[in-house]
Amino acid sequence: MKSLYRRGNRAHNAGMNLPIDPAIEEARRVGFDLNLIEMNLSLHPQERWRQHDMALEVILELEEARIATRCKLQATPATTR
Repeated sequence: MKSLYRRGNRAHNAGMNLPIDPAIEEARRVGFDLNLIEMNLSLHPQERWRQHDMALEVILELEEARIATRCKLQATPATTR
């Protein structure tokens, strides 16, 4: 797989004139984790879907817990301090 960007390791790039995409440089400058993007793109699409589904399941469970907690708090009579 072709690398998305030029690696920071000068020894690795010695003798290479790799073009640098300005969009990639801007993404790196503002803090995008390009290694994470490369890692995810190296996965088979089915694996990326599996990981997405697992993350979505966690998010939905957290949302259910938030709603349940909010309902419980609203149902509890306010106590005076």
